[in-house]
Amino acid sequence: MKKYRTFMASIIALFAIAATAAATPVYYTILHALDADSMEVFTDGGAGTLSVSRDGGDSFKTISEFKFDRRGRAVARVFYLNRVPADSPVKLVASFNESDQGQPVDTVIETTAAEFLDSLNPYKRWPWLAYAPVYVSYETLPSIVDIAVSDGRFTNLVAAVVQEGLVGTLSGEGSFTVFAPTDAAFEALGATGDDLLAIPGLKDILLYHVLPAALDGDAVAAETHIETLLGKNVDVEVVGDELFINDSKVILANIEASNGIIHVIDAVLIPPVLPNIVEIAVGDGRFETLVEALVETGLDGALTNEGPFTVFAPTDDAFAAVGSPADILALTNLADILLYHVVDGRLTAEDVAAVERLSTLLGEDVKVNVTDEGVFINDSKIIIQDIKAENGIIHVIDAVLIPEEMPDIVDIAIAANFTTLVGALQDTGLDAVLRGDGPFTVFAPTDEAFEKLPKWLLRFLVNNPKYLSQVLLYHVAAGDLDASEVLSLGRIQTVQGRSVKAQARGDDVFINNAKVIEANIEAKNGTIHVIDRVLIPWFRY
Repeated sequence: MKKYRTFMASIIALFAIAATAAATPVYYTILHALDADSMEVFTDGGAGTLSVSRDGGDSFKTISEFKFDRRGRAVARVFYLNRVPADSPVKLVASFNESDQGQPVDTVIETTAAEFLDSLNPYKRWPWLAYAPVYVSYETLPSIVDIAVSDGRFTNLVAAVVQEGLVGTLSGEGSFTVFAPTDAAFEALGATGDDLLAIPGLKDILLYHVLPAALDGDAVAAETHIETLLGKNVDVEVVGDELFINDSKVILANIEASNGIIHVIDAVLIPPVLPNIVEIAVGDGRFETLVEALVETGLDGALTNEGPFTVFAPTDDAFAAVGSPADILALTNLADILLYHVVDGRLTAEDVAAVERLSTLLGEDVKVNVTDEGVFINDSKIIIQDIKAENGIIHVIDAVLIPEEMPDIVDIAIAANFTTLVGALQDTGLDAVLRGDGPFTVFAPTDEAFEKLPKWLLRFLVNNPKYLSQVLLYHVAAGDLDASEVLSLGRIQTVQGRSVKAQARGDDVFINNAKVIEANIEAKNGTIHVIDRVLIPWFRY
């Protein structure tokens, strides 16, 4: 009876713990002693294993093996789950001979750590485990940062993590592996205290010590390269019984935290420095024309020191299809052609394939087309993708991208059916002026705007080209001004000599008494703003 009361008290305690686990994340330490004096398992022998999957996957690690002699005398006495999350999968496999039949019976339990406790209830499924006393403790684990702070060996690491704003990441939810250099490791590097905190790129160095998943020592040792949160790989090597990350030895593995695992290392990991975009192009050998063009236009400096950029890099063969290197370097729009190959940001081939258009540094878009043959930028195929540089990424293409030439102000006016304006420009010869280099800002009246003019004034202007020219020039300003620049100036001096007044009325912009109905139409030699009235320099109507 005493044994029964003790057992029932244990079961009640287990139910209470299971209820707690349902409410909050709990980490269990389960000690299940198989004591021959207390067990009443009627067997003629058998064996079993207890295994657990810490990452919730299909990979189970055996943490205990046990055997039964006759009448349950246990050769191995303990099941032990050390700090296993309550929802971790647990697999218990047992094979034993029932004493009354002498036939082996296989039992497989696939459950969770919390439910495993409850499974010990003798009135449920596995009576052969029923009378073993169960000792249970549970606790929430400290975070990675909490462990590092309390340990005392990681004062430099903690100071760096605090300065670089990584405390929240390494204290919060998540699953990380941290290769933690000791203070001695930082001292060997010659960087401690304020000297350490002053190192450029310190955050990158820290991220190079963190993996985006919790991997124990065995899981790390099974890899040869592992990508860090920095996006760069560390090398893994096993030498005898020792585990090395790059050239740093793991001196203490598998310190478990609530949000991952810490492996202590004896040297600081320094991320490799990638060459920049220009250095890669120079060293490759396939981009001699591209490099010469960058130097000729002065764009090599930007692609060396700035970024990040995504560069679609034509090979020498691609440039040869356009012309000789001398012909390429002589192009007047060479800088525009090169800028048409560069996109702001670091875009992988997968990122590129996910969109239909990309805006280049020239300000014009390239089209992205994905087919069974590959990814195309306009009509050029990406033949090598994702060459990583320190300041961006390179995708090699098989043809030069040629930007479509932007039309000039007059061509845009013709295409947009500004019939009256175009006719007036042609009658006065000002169309040739507005096809010039400029740049110009044109306030372009619509055909409907000309119809609002008094008929006598319209007849007068048609019959007097001199005055018509004055009216047209009153719509033109020197320089390339977008709508915001027009507003900020307030008054804009026109080519005619008089100024126009720009002002905002609510959400609308007015030039004198003409409303801007469409702004910022870009031309190769300036900008057009469409207005709903003709501007007259001598009076308003």
